[in-house]
Amino acid sequence: MKILIIQPYHKSNVKTRGRIYMSQLTLPLMAALTPSKHQVSVIDENVEPLDFNVDADLISITALTPTAPRAYEIADEFRRRGKKVVLGGVHPSLMAEEAAAHADAVVVGESEDSWPQLLADLEDGGMQSRYLAEVKPDLVGLPMPRRDLMKEDAYLNIPKVETSRGCPYRCSFCSTTVFYGPRMRFRPVEEVVKEVRDAQHRFVFFTDNNITANKKYAKRLFRALEPLGIHWLSQGSIDMADDPELMDLAQRSGCAGMLVGFESLSDENIEGMGKKASNRVAEYEDKIKVFHSYKIGLIGCFVFGFDGDDKSVFKKTVKFIKRNNIDCPQLTVLTPYPGTAIRSELESRGRIIHSHWEKYDVGNVTFIPKKMTAAELQQGYNWACEKVYSIPAIVKRGIRSLVYMKSFYRSYVFTRNSTIYRKLYQVSQQD
Repeated sequence: MKILIIQPYHKSNVKTRGRIYMSQLTLPLMAALTPSKHQVSVIDENVEPLDFNVDADLISITALTPTAPRAYEIADEFRRRGKKVVLGGVHPSLMAEEAAAHADAVVVGESEDSWPQLLADLEDGGMQSRYLAEVKPDLVGLPMPRRDLMKEDAYLNIPKVETSRGCPYRCSFCSTTVFYGPRMRFRPVEEVVKEVRDAQHRFVFFTDNNITANKKYAKRLFRALEPLGIHWLSQGSIDMADDPELMDLAQRSGCAGMLVGFESLSDENIEGMGKKASNRVAEYEDKIKVFHSYKIGLIGCFVFGFDGDDKSVFKKTVKFIKRNNIDCPQLTVLTPYPGTAIRSELESRGRIIHSHWEKYDVGNVTFIPKKMTAAELQQGYNWACEKVYSIPAIVKRGIRSLVYMKSFYRSYVFTRNSTIYRKLYQVSQQD
């Protein structure tokens, strides 16, 4: 059977020039999960065009919320041409009834078990309309992603590698935790190391929601990574700064930086989103200094629009970023994704403005804030982005990062990342 697996585009991808994205992990992993007797190919529509005349027996499409409208367009067109279509990924999993209107089958949840079963059913002529992953899959023995199928020269030279799934923090706005669940599951360290070696790249991004959530595992992983001589980035919580041994091992293993969810400078907001256990606002500045003392940069995430935010939040946040030299700020608008606690709350209060999913891109306001108007939230977000993503601001941060990192390569990575966020912000504001 000939199978085509597709990642749809979003406007931020197709209108941006240059290599600004790390390569996909979903597509090559899905291809690796496909039994070898099938002929599988992949298309990432963000970097190459999709041909609807392709010779394929089955079309599989993965979608996030902002790419869902395009995913449905693709699905509808292929079905019009008589092709069998499967939809999966975070958005179809959380909006299965909606997705079912555009597909012959919907895969709900992780696909390690569901995908091979679906293919077997299709061969037997009895594909079901819904495949539900009732048990979260074990991550032992995951197949090596089929990176050979990807158009690697179209991406940044930073492959993605997975070490765990799940996150113990139940942040009210996070759909990823809803999808993967709160229980942490880990790949064997030796399998992670093998994949990093096989990727044969100098720089790696570990896709974990929180790579340091289980400190015992993280320390074993970091010790095993040290001999490889790589640089790496991942996502973690600010409280890893409380553990000197963990910080030392991270530095020695090649940690160039961590994407850290500061989220807000308001204790009220932190408590409301369910992140009080890891985020203590009064300790932010001291912990930033700890990261920098280990020459580990910070991609600092800040979200605007929580109920405790008023119009003063934008200037406060920009000042905080400048004062603490957040190496690469990531500014977003609170986005009530399907399945999240924040969406349920806002829906119950009639505060959702619309469900035009392509606008759920963290750069556009889709709900009514509590202490300002939607227009004021959008204007304030735009103002903050213009400040932190201006060329002078990016250059200044890059120089300051270079001083403490003492690495042109690493400071360049963070500066380059800031220019990417600048482009994404600019495109998000286009119609």
